[in-house]
Amino acid sequence: MIDHYSFVPVEGDGVHEIPVGPVHAGIIEPGHFRFSVVGEKVLRLEERLGYVHKGIERRFGELPMLSGHRLAARVSGDSAVSFSWAYCQAMEGMAGANLPARAAWLRALALELERLANHLGDLGAIGNDAGFAFGLAQFSRLKEELLRASERALGQRYLMDFVVPGGTRTDLSSAGARGLLECIESIEAEVDTLRTIYDEHAGVRDRFVGAGVVTPALAAKLGLTGLAGVRAARL
Repeated sequence: MIDHYSFVPVEGDGVHEIPVGPVHAGIIEPGHFRFSVVGEKVLRLEERLGYVHKGIERRFGELPMLSGHRLAARVSGDSAVSFSWAYCQAMEGMAGANLPARAAWLRALALELERLANHLGDLGAIGNDAGFAFGLAQFSRLKEELLRASERALGQRYLMDFVVPGGTRTDLSSAGARGLLECIESIEAEVDTLRTIYDEHAGVRDRFVGAGVVTPALAAKLGLTGLAGVRAARL
């Protein structure tokens, strides 16, 4: 990693430089960002990544293959299930192993719980970014409820050791399934209410409407791929 990185300064009346990261409040991967802004208009954004280049590949080579899934799950905390599943899928493919149908469904459930937890956290964060602390508090509470339900049903909050080579670490009991279903139904109802609050709050609406819109022309210029590129192409 380069010891010194020179960000491009932006000068002028009313220009403020806002540094963010590389240590973040959540469990996302580290990255350092510098925003040059005037009011709410972003004049320039520079990012510096690479903070997770800390010998992970070498460490994989030092571990027994059957233990590597635990390291994969810890590369990025918000992607524990997806990363460990990818590792195990690669191993299972090399070994020609057939995954039991129930294990595949349980992995899919764990992946969905991980996705939901991330979305709840992000919905709270965008409310906070718009100066609406109430949204952050409520969505953080809902995320915590989901994490606790995951722990009761599957044994871990972030499910870092749930996916293992050949299947899953634990099964899901009938009681655990009912608990998860009740929790998710409760969260769904509250999210509907919170969405209405977000939509009807004038201050939040002023900051949300028009934010993050990527036109097809801009997507082509930036070479966007994946979901962002697909959505821009549909505008």
